[in-house]
Amino acid sequence: MVTFEILIVLIFLAAILVGVAQKIQIPYPIILVLGGIAIGFIPHLQVISFDPNLILIVVLPPILYYAAFSLSFREFKTHWREIFSLSLGLVILTTVLIGLLFKWIFPQFPWALAFAFGAIISPPDAVAATTILKRFSISPRVQAILEGESLVNDASALVLYRLAVAALLSGVFSFADASIEFVKIVAGGTLVGLVLGLGLQNFSRRFLEPVSGVLFSITMPYVTYITAQVLDVSGVLAVVVNGLIGARIVARHHVALRRVLGFAFWDIYVILINCFIFVLIGLHLREFVIKMNFTQVALYMVYAALITLALIIIRLLWVYSKSGIAYFKAFRNPKKSSLCPQILREATIIGWSGMRGIVSLTAALALPFFTSDGSVIEGRDEVIFMTFVVILITLLLPSSTLAYLVRWMKIEHHVGHHEAHQARGRLAKVAEEKILHFHQSNNINEREFNFLKNYFSSQRFIFEMSNSHLKKMSNLELIRLKILQALRKELVGMWERQEIDDKLFRELEHELDVEESHIARAGL
Repeated sequence: MVTFEILIVLIFLAAILVGVAQKIQIPYPIILVLGGIAIGFIPHLQVISFDPNLILIVVLPPILYYAAFSLSFREFKTHWREIFSLSLGLVILTTVLIGLLFKWIFPQFPWALAFAFGAIISPPDAVAATTILKRFSISPRVQAILEGESLVNDASALVLYRLAVAALLSGVFSFADASIEFVKIVAGGTLVGLVLGLGLQNFSRRFLEPVSGVLFSITMPYVTYITAQVLDVSGVLAVVVNGLIGARIVARHHVALRRVLGFAFWDIYVILINCFIFVLIGLHLREFVIKMNFTQVALYMVYAALITLALIIIRLLWVYSKSGIAYFKAFRNPKKSSLCPQILREATIIGWSGMRGIVSLTAALALPFFTSDGSVIEGRDEVIFMTFVVILITLLLPSSTLAYLVRWMKIEHHVGHHEAHQARGRLAKVAEEKILHFHQSNNINEREFNFLKNYFSSQRFIFEMSNSHLKKMSNLELIRLKILQALRKELVGMWERQEIDDKLFRELEHELDVEESHIARAGL
């Protein structure tokens, strides 16, 4: 079987695994990493060769761009100190300490590879944590910190990774030169992201229709990343900044169809990229394991477990030390002393949400095979294998216990549904005022006035019933969905009996789809 066919079949199987994850309600990265292990044991599979530089270009831009759109910018601004403490301070500390530990375990490998490994596994991925936490009414503060950390720490870790790889390729490292290079690529990447973000996003808003706009959005992160790379600045930061600008513009200016199509497409595209990268790592693991005996594999797994333990301890100590300051400030203030238990509970959840994911895998796979002088880089396979095991452990251990930890600590935040109810009430009031205005100005007659009033009132009630904050659907919502299913069954029957043609069938089916689908984005 040729390479392309193998890849398509394996991605097809990975897509099935994502569907299984949705069905049993676990984060899909967990089942994909297990699927990657299974791929490694399929006999006679051909290993796919790839250009490491191409992996970064294909995978990172859309992943980072998508993450920027998922971020609450207002919450980000409110909690920027906590976010940057985790995504800069903790990432740098983790990179250094894990680099030292890696060098202690593997003294034969160069320092640059050790710190590259530290940078690779330093950024947590919020996908698994937020997938679990969204089942609970968690404080928006905790969600914002985790999502903001996940976005910014990818950028900061990948900048450190770039510096380490440059030293690995050249065999030379200068702290002074690296510091200057760091400032240059950060400032330059931010500037490129600002210029292209404002230019491309506003061009899309002004001149492109919804479908072509979504198509254009696929290219934006790639164009931004490649432009930054050509200018020798951070493509990662450029894409993140572009995505943040795009998120603001889409929320304020684009028509509804553009948002519905765009979010639906990007949800699917990012899952596809995840499937691709986990398939790739599975094939690579197979090649690696074949070269080693069982004792070596077991020893490296123990090393990876030791490194994972270090990651967990470093994160918990950092989070608790920062939260300890807030705790003692609250403890000394009688008006805020009641917040002390909540501070500790939230610190525990944030500290335990240190799962690693696709960015770490991508960075590991993107490690070059050869130095600038053509020498083979020793230790590349070990880094990839240990990165995969670290991701596996951090996904399985914290992910499998996080939900129980939330319940045990009683950290749920119960104002989400109330806030949604109040917001919908304000929107309904605006609708009533506008309808009354059009009626009083004789733009609509009495029958139209009553129809619009009942329409928006019913619409608000339907949204309340299908509110995603509710644990279970109300009985009325279940009955409404059953009625829609009956209508759909009758519609299909009319079409099969050739009482209506294909065109009318699709039109009426679309109407029922719109009526039934009030939550457009899949719950992953």
